[in-house]
Amino acid sequence: MLNSAGRFTVPVLWDKKLHTIVNNESSEIIRMFNTAFNEFLPAEKAKLDFYPLELRKDIDALNEWVYPNINSALKTFDLFPYP
Repeated sequence: MLNSAGRFTVPVLWDKKLHTIVNNESSEIIRMFNTAFNEFLPAEKAKLDFYPLELRKDIDALNEWVYPNINSALKTFDLFPYP
């Protein structure tokens, strides 16, 4: 187990009304935020695209590699122990 006094952070999308986690996967949160709230943003911000159609295949392929090889591998080192 990592012995650290530092703090750890994880991506979490939290529903303040229902007091629950909506999602904790960073790539999914980015895809949601890409368009989910555009109606509330100024036009110049709403047109930003963090998941462009022409790159989605590459982005998805990279995410498919990162999750099992990086995120899940951290559990092996007991950096982020799970019950």
